[in-house]
Amino acid sequence: GKVTAKFAAHNLTLIPAIKPGSTIHDNACGAGTVTRLILQQQHNGGAAPPDIKIHATDIDPAFLDVLASDAARHGWPVEVSNQRSERTRFADAFFDYDIMNIGIIFTTAGGLDAAREVYRTLKPGGLAVVNCWKAIAWMLPIVRVHRAFRGEAVPFPAPPVNWTDGKQLRKILVEAGFEEGKIRIEDHEVSTVLEE
Repeated sequence: GKVTAKFAAHNLTLIPAIKPGSTIHDNACGAGTVTRLILQQQHNGGAAPPDIKIHATDIDPAFLDVLASDAARHGWPVEVSNQRSERTRFADAFFDYDIMNIGIIFTTAGGLDAAREVYRTLKPGGLAVVNCWKAIAWMLPIVRVHRAFRGEAVPFPAPPVNWTDGKQLRKILVEAGFEEGKIRIEDHEVSTVLEE
């Protein structure tokens, strides 16, 4: 969570200030990291004015319950709903911004289904920010635990898609309909220190 929050904060520095009256999709929102950062960034931690609307979607009820509770308690302009990134209930050309922080790698068809849905629901001239792990540093401990308990006889199921060089991300975005010349791929490294 600490690392993905740093990615989200960096992603928001890549886009111009969110325009008043915008409709924003916090796509695969988890507990609302992107939503919280937008509200904090746009309003310096105060009550959000009614000129923006955030739709926060995810498939994990525990995360959604926390976000919905906080949104209600603080009067945030946030609508929380349980929806898959690959098939939402939003109309075509609905969002001014779609921000999917680390969610694309967990979606079907190697991310293509979610990329198509982002494209479908984004207004012409809208802006999408979609990121993924380039290197999954936490994978090595998982592999070691797998080997310790299952041995070499059971091969570790490697991730089916290689996200390390940005080619998969660019490929699915282009295939979904985004113009290749308008896609910007960049690297950003973050780290965090956890107490033992």
